[in-house]
Amino acid sequence: MRAALKIAYDGRDFHGFARQPDAPTVEGEVRFVLAKTGMIQDPETGHVRGASRTDAGVSAIGNVVAFDTEMPLDEIAGRFNDAAKGVWAWAVADLPPGFDPRRARTRWYRYALMGNHDIVRLRDTAKVFAGTHDFAAFASPDAERTRRHIDAIHVSFEDEEVLLDVRAPSFLRGMVRRIVSALLAVERGDATAAILSDSLAAGTGPDLGLAPPEPLVLMDVDLGFPFRPSVDRATREVIERRSVEARVSARFWREAEARVRPRVKAAVPVETQVVESSGRARGKR
Repeated sequence: MRAALKIAYDGRDFHGFARQPDAPTVEGEVRFVLAKTGMIQDPETGHVRGASRTDAGVSAIGNVVAFDTEMPLDEIAGRFNDAAKGVWAWAVADLPPGFDPRRARTRWYRYALMGNHDIVRLRDTAKVFAGTHDFAAFASPDAERTRRHIDAIHVSFEDEEVLLDVRAPSFLRGMVRRIVSALLAVERGDATAAILSDSLAAGTGPDLGLAPPEPLVLMDVDLGFPFRPSVDRATREVIERRSVEARVSARFWREAEARVRPRVKAAVPVETQVVESSGRARGKR
């Protein structure tokens, strides 16, 4: 059986998702736990694959790992959570044989901005990223095949935070964090939307920096197959507690930054807005 787990983790506990020889990683922990609990004989024959290789410091609520196992689907999440440290499984799915979760339909990332921001300017600038472009200027220097499609960008205000939600079939390494940094550069007046648009058209442009990884969360990965919740009360409480801790930490830094740098006047309209790849906007109340 080809099984899949939705997993959550705090990125501050790991040096990214992908395995490293001398550092704790999400993939390393997952492979260790699957082998330890007997769900797989070894990672290679079990064909363990992750959907998204989040960077160091980046957290996840809905990343996915898939593997071949003979263990009943209803037992997988519980066995995993009993043995794992810092990674929690909360939903399961039965996948077609050989399915690679890297072939996801959509990935959804959310970046939480602290402090006060000009929401209108951020939304207007975000429009240039929707659609298909060459994102070479918004990726790591060694990136290949830099043409990507962004399905939608959603900028909203919630619980005193500005949330940037980006959905796309795939992302380049550091792409979301570079998009966020570029949006903030335009907000500060260090760049313009026209510069970003030219960079997307030419595949080259100024380096506008890389936003910190800690406020970035992989919210979900859509494989096109249904998952069903499979989490006990203790695991749910752990995930909720860690979420609260992360919010408290974010609010601390937001208040600290507000005291040491000038505030940018906020402009928060009643409506939020979804910018789609067609370039048109939908209002939501």
